[in-house]
Amino acid sequence: MSTIDKLPFDNHTLSTQFETDPSNSFADTGKTHGGGFVTDAHYRILSVHGAFEQITGYTAAEIIGKNPAFLKSDRQEAAFYQSMWTTILQEKYWEGEIYNRRKDGTIYPEWGQISAVANEAGAIVYYVVHFSDISDDKKQKADLQYLALYDHLTGLPNRRLLESRIELAMARAERNNKLFAVCMIDLDNFKPINDTYGHDAGDEILVTIGKRLTASLRKTDIAARLGGDEFVLLIEDLSSLDDLASIFSKLEHNINTPVSLGDGTVIRIEASMGICIYPFGHDDTGNQLLRYADQALYESKAHKTDRKSFCTFFSGQKQSLRTRAQRLLAENALEVWYQPILNNQTGKISGVEALARLRDDNGTILYPAEFLSELAEADTTELSRKVLQQALADLARLDEQGYSLWVSFNVAAETFSGECVPCLQNIIAASNISPSRITLEILETSDFLERNTALSILHDIKSLGIRLALDDVGSAYASLLRLKELPIDEIKLDQGFIRTLEDRPQDVHFVRIIQDLAMELQLDLIVEGVETANILDAMITTKVPYLQGYAISRPLPLFKLQQFLAEFVFAAVARPISLFGLYTAQIASYTATKRMLAINSTPLDYHALGDGRRCRGHATLERLGYTEGSQLVRLHDAYHQALGQVAKDGGIPSVWKDMEAAQTIFVQAILNTSLQEKVLPEQNLLPTPLP
Repeated sequence: MSTIDKLPFDNHTLSTQFETDPSNSFADTGKTHGGGFVTDAHYRILSVHGAFEQITGYTAAEIIGKNPAFLKSDRQEAAFYQSMWTTILQEKYWEGEIYNRRKDGTIYPEWGQISAVANEAGAIVYYVVHFSDISDDKKQKADLQYLALYDHLTGLPNRRLLESRIELAMARAERNNKLFAVCMIDLDNFKPINDTYGHDAGDEILVTIGKRLTASLRKTDIAARLGGDEFVLLIEDLSSLDDLASIFSKLEHNINTPVSLGDGTVIRIEASMGICIYPFGHDDTGNQLLRYADQALYESKAHKTDRKSFCTFFSGQKQSLRTRAQRLLAENALEVWYQPILNNQTGKISGVEALARLRDDNGTILYPAEFLSELAEADTTELSRKVLQQALADLARLDEQGYSLWVSFNVAAETFSGECVPCLQNIIAASNISPSRITLEILETSDFLERNTALSILHDIKSLGIRLALDDVGSAYASLLRLKELPIDEIKLDQGFIRTLEDRPQDVHFVRIIQDLAMELQLDLIVEGVETANILDAMITTKVPYLQGYAISRPLPLFKLQQFLAEFVFAAVARPISLFGLYTAQIASYTATKRMLAINSTPLDYHALGDGRRCRGHATLERLGYTEGSQLVRLHDAYHQALGQVAKDGGIPSVWKDMEAAQTIFVQAILNTSLQEKVLPEQNLLPTPLP
């Protein structure tokens, strides 16, 4: 049989057409399934046939005479095409799956057949190409395969795919001399949630948990769903069981984070987990590992009320894991350091923030960013308890030396529970420190504030006499709307707004808004991130009540804090002493003056208001070395002249625009000059911060 006979066309018709007019040899084959084209021996397209135009998007007029290489998708490597052409030239025929590109750029799979047509002398004169689009067939096969191997609700691998992956994992573990873990997870009390909120809500929770499990793992690990509320994790490439600790810590946090449903309902989820480590015995199989993990899960669920961890190892294997941070915490390697907080009204250090540190075996200090992720929920609760106990003991020592300070400490959201209040009560009772000297800080971004029980717990804590602070205000917006509802005594502005003020001076406006808000709600305001002398000058000038940051002092261990307090002297100097301080003072002054002018300009003396020399800003410029005739003094005078015009002729819109323009030009000139000089006059602001 000739190679032509293999194509889906009548051989006699094809031969006759080639003899009479090869360029039109498929003109009457349009009803044939698929499409194709004919080229000459030099690969120039002579004609197209069938559904070529519908499949590729190209018309015959666009491609006649061209080399068909423009259809190439580059999906397959050069070796594929070399093999294909070797077969065509040797056997005069090739067929197989190939990926090509349509006119619109989309790549699609096709089943192609290529025949080389030779003349009587045996020389190839034409190539006949026929193909059919098999996209739908491949998609159908892929869909069927997906349904067979993946859970339709969560998109996670199902039991069938999981079992095959376990077998492969066992082989890899043997080959690489590694361990791997099979972890079976069951959601606690999931049935009541289904019964209370409905199956749609239950499905939404399962989908969310499935995503969180995947996000908790490394790329080499997999999460699968067995059915119902049961999931399995397959964690590979473990050198020791210690490798699991950080994964499990992240896993527990992600599972326990409350789930927000589409209708706004927030549901807290907890889980139990059973673990089996491979290799366990000599005759382990995938099914046996799953059974062992299931038995460990049963043990975990049976001890929900008295277990220390949400996970349990199969009997005979290691019963607990400890990360470096967990071990150090258990071995009393915790140190509490203190960052002083300056009272801007008295010029004294009135309080400190207690900060946790862990000292490693080699003496290295570990900071929270380095160890918090290694702690489980129970560990963070223990950490908070130990920090407060140590802080109160240190306050008592400072009292003996005549330093009566208050202390604030941060509490993780997961620590807040029904046991939180009695724990605080016991710690306070064991000390001689008044609870009014203790401030408990809650992160604004904490999901705790969204819980229905949050207000009740906060009121219970406040009833002990403890002060409450909302920390990192500005990092989220929602809680700002709830400030009136929360029984808090102070707010701490997110240091991200403060430490970058010199680079983003426009954020001064936000600081003033928070300052006004705190004053309106009668809350204390602490600004963190005061890390340069310029920012310190700006915050002192704008009378922010409490300041905290490196420009005052870095966090210090107790003995260095005692030394700092003994040497601390706050320099009482006229403010501002920097151009950046002048910038913030000018923003505050302009805002207040504009507000008064907008309410009623009648009581204002427009002659005095229009004279820049009567303004404290003029004295500040002189103090900073800017004399009569300097640009800043001229712009300051022009600004006051514009103010006087508004006070005199406030009914004319143009004078308000002139005032706005004069203010903008003046403050921009202050910033530009500050950037050019970038030198703050040397003043004895505070003692040099200790290392």
